[in-house]
Amino acid sequence: MPHPSELMSDKLQLIQRWQTIAGELQASDVKLLVVSKYAPDEAVETLMQAGQIHFAESRPQNLRDRATRWPECQWHMIGPLQKNKAKYIGRFAAMWHSCDDIDTARAVAAHVSDRTLPVLIQVNIADNPEQRGINPEILTTFAEELSQVDGLQLAGLMAMAPKDGDVRAAFRHLRNLRDQLFDGRFAILCMGMSNDYRIAVQEGSTMVRLGSTVFGTGRSV
Repeated sequence: MPHPSELMSDKLQLIQRWQTIAGELQASDVKLLVVSKYAPDEAVETLMQAGQIHFAESRPQNLRDRATRWPECQWHMIGPLQKNKAKYIGRFAAMWHSCDDIDTARAVAAHVSDRTLPVLIQVNIADNPEQRGINPEILTTFAEELSQVDGLQLAGLMAMAPKDGDVRAAFRHLRNLRDQLFDGRFAILCMGMSNDYRIAVQEGSTMVRLGSTVFGTGRSV
């Protein structure tokens, strides 16, 4: 079992990493979404106490549990979503990031009440069928369909960089798609993760999703 002094050191290092990254992103007017899906509750609480509000989960039940436990924070759903888990997102998510299927969107909307749930369309900018997201060629049509679903609000676009290839060009493509779709109106552009977020910021990202960069690769409490 770790010594109390080691636990305190881990906590201080976590806070220092978060402060450095948060400050860097704030200077660029970019929102930090902390990916907490693998982090223990103690580490999440440490960041909450430091001032972090926005967290991301990829398992609907975990999002429900943490949103219920810490309703003062905003819990974002990332990752693929099965329709039988739609109720957790409709009821508890602050934002849904991975919308790429209209039937699933309608299933989520059926569980949204007394509010409007912001939604990001996930676009496949990697030209890789193994990665999720809609084809950019059908983005306009998909966005029009999504905009007709009561209870959901199209808030912007999200994408993951290609595993191989030109990351900067892919991010630039998504930014252009956002600009064309929203015709100059503000919309969220969520792109950039731990290994490429600085490139994403340079290419116009308004929100990045960071996990290991914040929590570290070792123990975090």
